[in-house]
Amino acid sequence: MADRPMTPTIHQALHGYNDGHRLIASSVSLTSADARTMIVMSDLSGAGVKPEVSGYLTGYPLEGAGRYVLARTWAAPEMPRPGCVWTHSLIIENADLAALKSATGLLALFRRPEGAQKTTDYSVPKGISPGNALTRGVPLAQRERDIVNALYAKPDGVIVAEADDAEADERLLTAIWMQQWPRLRRTFGFCTLAGMDRSKKGARLDILLTPSLDRHIRSKFPDSIVPSDVGLEAALKPLLVDLEASEPTQMREFLRRTGGDVEGGRQVMLPFCRMYSSLFSGGRPDLRAAVSALASLDPFGSRQARSVRALVARRAVEEVEDLDDAVFDFVVESLEQTGGQADPAISAERIAMTLWRRSPDRFFDALSSGGAIGQGASEALLALSADELVRGLTAAPHLTHRVAARRPDVMSRAEFWLLDSVDVDLLADVDADQAERVAPALLEAGVDAAAPVIIARMQPEPLAAVLANAIGRPAFDAWLRALANRSEVAAGVLASGRIGDRAIVIRLARMSEPDGVPNDYGEDPWLIAERAARNDVSQPDEDFLSAFLVSRALGRRSRSQAELIRFAYATVYRALEQNRLPRDAERLVTERLDWGGWFAWDNCARFRETVVNAFVDRHLDPETFGRLTDDSALAISLIDEAAQSGRGRRYLAEVQRQIEDAQDKGIRARANYIAKKIK
Repeated sequence: MADRPMTPTIHQALHGYNDGHRLIASSVSLTSADARTMIVMSDLSGAGVKPEVSGYLTGYPLEGAGRYVLARTWAAPEMPRPGCVWTHSLIIENADLAALKSATGLLALFRRPEGAQKTTDYSVPKGISPGNALTRGVPLAQRERDIVNALYAKPDGVIVAEADDAEADERLLTAIWMQQWPRLRRTFGFCTLAGMDRSKKGARLDILLTPSLDRHIRSKFPDSIVPSDVGLEAALKPLLVDLEASEPTQMREFLRRTGGDVEGGRQVMLPFCRMYSSLFSGGRPDLRAAVSALASLDPFGSRQARSVRALVARRAVEEVEDLDDAVFDFVVESLEQTGGQADPAISAERIAMTLWRRSPDRFFDALSSGGAIGQGASEALLALSADELVRGLTAAPHLTHRVAARRPDVMSRAEFWLLDSVDVDLLADVDADQAERVAPALLEAGVDAAAPVIIARMQPEPLAAVLANAIGRPAFDAWLRALANRSEVAAGVLASGRIGDRAIVIRLARMSEPDGVPNDYGEDPWLIAERAARNDVSQPDEDFLSAFLVSRALGRRSRSQAELIRFAYATVYRALEQNRLPRDAERLVTERLDWGGWFAWDNCARFRETVVNAFVDRHLDPETFGRLTDDSALAISLIDEAAQSGRGRRYLAEVQRQIEDAQDKGIRARANYIAKKIK
């Protein structure tokens, strides 16, 4: 709360006897109720009270008028009746009272009427500076400590203590008064010398100093509390330290800033002290203790102490990830109460992110309920990393569908697909781009059932790249099998040239039929894949792939028949010759071979004859025939086979023309051999 820049205006009133009238002079108009209160409070404070020369002080509120009265009362022996007094009252607007830092300026205004002094002087308002220095360093002996302790440890009672030195007592009570935050200050009542309780006819007072604590104290002050009867409340220590300190303390400012929105009066001083100690006693704040202290304010209303709640919440947010449940719940509650607008430092998104890590169920409850934390949860759901979301779902797998609907990227984590409640139904709306990101996770997690769905949605090149990096994964073969079952997709994957591992090409071939993959235009997908493939494979795998490609070439589906035969001819021929082809690979070749006439028993002869017939009858590329194998003996045997028919010799003539100018001497030698065979 900032100091008021203007000079506070203090109204005055003088009470006493003069021609039978009590109110002698006033600089402000008073209602009849306030006038009656001031008459009661300006009279002698009890039978047997004998004020010292300096008089005694009484402070009390005029609550209906929004004003406070600080009065000094002197004995008036010069008046005709016994027990007469003069009372000079200072009437302070509550707003001006809040601006004061000490009572020094007010005390300096008091003047006792003397002799023929004109009482009209009391009809003029006075001004004082709000910037007067703090009254500091009030010495506190045990008596004074007991008074302060009783005042706040027993906040519902009237504290009655024995008066001591008048000047010291005034300094103590005004220091206590000025220590209070403005809202408490304007309701606090006290009297430095009282002989009875005037609360029923005047204003209720919180603390009374009496000439003596005799055996009649209870009858004079019903329901009163004697300080020595009150147990020590250790939490009030910061308050005592502040009263004694010669320099301003943080405690004073804490009270001033946080008490403005609390209506509990003296009852909240003890919780405030506990909060202060828990937050500012040095070291790490004890946030649990602070929250517990705040909870004691709940009886005064859920919206009490908004500023201190914001202060505690702000400190808590600094370490929100490490808070215990009670403090974290307080932070969430504070955010909801303020609507997220009270303090920009309290990020609803950050709190919601922490809420997700603590309890995904509560997170989604907040998301559904709206409000500040709901908005924060909505933002947090977008800001949380996919890994964090998956970790939360590990504890709450039943939320997987709800999370995936808002954050589809969680499906790109293998851990997500390992959760118990996840099924491939989540992929129903996955598009091509999402499928590309999800596929590696599915393969890593071993999700076989997802393969047909993802393969149907992915573009060939990304799918090829995913498969190239997935060999060895538990679900790899299932995915290849699903790919083999979709021949159009398989064609695109093979033709992409992105499958760089020959082992993958071979495994896909084992799951496919030679004529299964279409080749309606361009080079054969299998040929493209084989050219792009790397890595050596075992002889059985090499033999199988060669048998597969030969079988495809001898069928009618491929547009690259000559190139496929050239790739595989020598390997297949030697495998047949050495009888090393497994049954499945041998079947791929032999079921495509011509019958072979007298040589039906000789698969090598049948193979050679079938290949020659394919080149001649289909008029496959002559140059490729001339270069069909690097093995000279096998090349000669092919030429000899072709030269046995007229059609074959005519075809060989084209071959001879295509290769006669070859750079390679071996190939030119074949051209010469052909020339001799076709003469």
